[in-house]
Amino acid sequence: MKTGEVTGYLYNSGKTDYVRSFYDSMYSQWNQQLPSWLVPQLRYPETYFNMQQNVYNFYFQTDPLQWQRNVFLQSTEDTRFIITPINGTLTWAAVRLVEIYNSPSQNLAGLYIAPAGANTGQIYLIRFPEGTTIIGPNSAISAVKTDPTVKGQLTLHPDWTTGNILLYSVSGRLLYFIPYYGTQGGQGGLTVPVLMAVVNAQTKQVGSASIAPNDPISAGSASARAVANIGISTGTRATVDGTLAYVHTSYVFGGYTRLVFGVNNGTQTIQILARADVLTTADFDNLNSKAIGAAITVVADTSTTPYTALSIQ
Repeated sequence: MKTGEVTGYLYNSGKTDYVRSFYDSMYSQWNQQLPSWLVPQLRYPETYFNMQQNVYNFYFQTDPLQWQRNVFLQSTEDTRFIITPINGTLTWAAVRLVEIYNSPSQNLAGLYIAPAGANTGQIYLIRFPEGTTIIGPNSAISAVKTDPTVKGQLTLHPDWTTGNILLYSVSGRLLYFIPYYGTQGGQGGLTVPVLMAVVNAQTKQVGSASIAPNDPISAGSASARAVANIGISTGTRATVDGTLAYVHTSYVFGGYTRLVFGVNNGTQTIQILARADVLTTADFDNLNSKAIGAAITVVADTSTTPYTALSIQ
């Protein structure tokens, strides 16, 4: 029966400081250890995390000369809770990016990471090596807005807005993921994802992928397709070589033509989805020109069911 009773648990029993002493004196009955089911749900308190950063951004500096030159840090963007690699293990953590204080270039200096779960309570400041140029989120947005492909779509859809900007490590590269949202059904309608843009934080190279309306598969594969457009393998791309086994009748979904076809690779027939919002006109022409039994090579996104064709030769 739910009674509204609040139960307190003791966390990090080995820690002793004035904050811990205060709560021990006020809530002495909250002295039981955390149950195992609760540990994976822990996360670092966001407000406390941000307050610590605001102080450490200045007081990390111990060199008097650098202090006089105002060589400090400043946080950028809000704290995001994402899955990020820590010592080679993907970990749920609070992450916040930092730039050099008042730097005109707005390049990144590093990032704060506070892991969740059993490691809650630890904070890391990861500084980028001297001479390494990693653009900040504002520069990433500028790169997207000047990209010819995205710029054309933003011109046609001035109401599109960006969502949370996230920095992930993909195949050893730091990439910004910038989603765009539009309104479906006119003014006052439903806000839906319409585009995913990806920016290489070192080279400023931009990749993008459109998201078809009311299509969860399109939304789910948009990030992988955008990354593929800048030539980075996410581990979900595969090349399927074989012969064309069948081609089903095309249909329209979300305003885009689609069709399902099969490729026999010698051991099995693999079903693949061809989509006009993903492929080029040349890709569709290549498919339509092939007879059953003709040789075909397809680069496909294997994270979807069926596979989604990214190019057809």
